[in-house]
Amino acid sequence: MPEGDTLRRLADRVSNAYVGQQVLGCTFRHPRLALADLSGTTLRSVDATGKHLLSRFSNGKTLHLHLLMAGRVFLSARPDVPEWRRRFEIQFETGLLTGVDVPLLHLFDTTREEQFVGHLGPDLCGAYDHDVAVARVEAAADMHLSAALLDQRVVAGFGNIYAVETPFICGLNPFTKVGAIESIEPIMAIGAALIRTNAMLGPQNTTGKRLSRSDQWVLPAKVRTCKLCGATLERMSEGQTPWRRRTAFCPQCQPQTATTPDLDRAKQLLGLHPARRMLDLPTCTLIADTSSAVVAKS
Repeated sequence: MPEGDTLRRLADRVSNAYVGQQVLGCTFRHPRLALADLSGTTLRSVDATGKHLLSRFSNGKTLHLHLLMAGRVFLSARPDVPEWRRRFEIQFETGLLTGVDVPLLHLFDTTREEQFVGHLGPDLCGAYDHDVAVARVEAAADMHLSAALLDQRVVAGFGNIYAVETPFICGLNPFTKVGAIESIEPIMAIGAALIRTNAMLGPQNTTGKRLSRSDQWVLPAKVRTCKLCGATLERMSEGQTPWRRRTAFCPQCQPQTATTPDLDRAKQLLGLHPARRMLDLPTCTLIADTSSAVVAKS
């Protein structure tokens, strides 16, 4: 499932390509929107809230979508994809916006956006209130750590990459209950710094190595041993975790008895990552200004 950083970058790409342009024609292949027509309207703005994309038009309508696991959006025609999979095609003055396999699609009055995204927690890649996010996670005391990070009602934007990689960086087990952890602040600061940096730069990189591509410590299926201690990783399918996502962790580096984020470990693992610039590394405190949404670099 695309994560908040991916949606933030998508919003910026669509905005840069088509905001201010008139819709010359459109087709929706979705039962609820079969008769919808945006022709003649102008795309006013495109934004992301968590994992939701919101495209606002001059007729007071918002096109809302969530990609779930399979949806994709292209800034071009996709004649290679069967027509029935192209859930929408919107022709602008300079190009075509195509949604493929998009499972959740709505068109509604812009004044109703709160009904669709108002339940979400603080948006990690948007105008992000870190104090509120920390408090929301702390309030989820009975949840496992990874489950709390994935719950979009708690905090919006984290997907499985960050729910697996952030605990590893902090030396905490993903199954540890939030209420047992001595300090949530550094966990959220590290997670926020990683996802906001990746939203700006592109690849979903948590290692700081090979920054031009996606690279993680433990999540990729091909990684079988811990890159730090050499122990065999514990790997679980989505059916084996209460939060219904595959996970991986190092039983030696992330013992279930650990309840304090290991800041020395985090400092070491973030030493090469650009996310370190958003943190006071010795304390893993978020020092960057997060009052505005991330702007993706092209």
